[in-house]
Amino acid sequence: MVSYLLTDNRIQEARNLLTDSGLDFDPDFDVFLGVYEHDSLIATGARSKNILKMVAVHPDHRDTGVFAEIINALITDAFRAGYEHTFVFTKPVYVQSFRYLNFSPLAQTDSVAVLEYGHSIKDYLKKWKSEVRSGKNSGLVMNCNPFTNGHRYLVETASACSDNVYLFVVEEDSSLIPFSARLNLVKKGVEDLANVHVIPTGPYAVSRITFPSYFLKDSEKVTSEQLRLDLSIFCEQIAPVFGITRRFAGQEPVCRLTAMYNEAMREILPQYGIEFTEIERKTAGGHIISASAVRRMLLAGEYDKLREMVPEATYKYLTENTGVLISKNATPVLSS
Repeated sequence: MVSYLLTDNRIQEARNLLTDSGLDFDPDFDVFLGVYEHDSLIATGARSKNILKMVAVHPDHRDTGVFAEIINALITDAFRAGYEHTFVFTKPVYVQSFRYLNFSPLAQTDSVAVLEYGHSIKDYLKKWKSEVRSGKNSGLVMNCNPFTNGHRYLVETASACSDNVYLFVVEEDSSLIPFSARLNLVKKGVEDLANVHVIPTGPYAVSRITFPSYFLKDSEKVTSEQLRLDLSIFCEQIAPVFGITRRFAGQEPVCRLTAMYNEAMREILPQYGIEFTEIERKTAGGHIISASAVRRMLLAGEYDKLREMVPEATYKYLTENTGVLISKNATPVLSS
């Protein structure tokens, strides 16, 4: 029978089972479940929003149905919480076990694999099939928190040397500026560039699924596996559908995470036949334009400086919503 692990003692039992299974404990979870036999924990698993993780089964019970029992319980719990699309992180050796339960592989490195259940990246790509154009196509992935003149300069540069540019806006809603507003400001900011197509990333780029370290305060937790997971999804599944053979990014002299991401793209993209182009940052008033600088100016009330950094639509949004944004006082996810 599946039980919710609510006490410190029960959670410690789960930690012990994870350790014995060669897995790490992650304190970020909404629910922790366990299966007991004669008061001994024989299986465990956790859920954080729509991510299933920390799944472990005692060696003496791995050939029984307890693995399916704990996974089905986690999926049911996620569904009750409103998540019809779930993901799981696991070791590559366990991929086939999840496939038997109708999970679809999404990405994999030597150390970790991500699978999804309920929907698939094929559904996402089919949704945006109408945007596909032939030609010399480029791609950008941006958070745009908010959209600045620096972002505009980068998009203009890509637009000038591409038949089509696919601008993927990070959909993960963990930024100071809500996703719906970020997407709208990007669309307004590039509406005069006919060959630029603005598309939400869904959960498939720079999200808690593909690259969770972007959403952690401790940047030291960034791993090469997370970078490779994120970029392998882009290179193996997204880029081929949109015919993307070049990816652009702005130089990153400030944010260590984004600089590491750029370095990973420089290494990994050419392995898939995708050219990586890093563009020097645009400046205003002698300073590099960045979204983080814009946020600081907004919160400090430096509106004259702010106006130099952003398009009119962004300036209007920020000044009309200053009170809400200040009260939100969210920790920014990215510097771009």
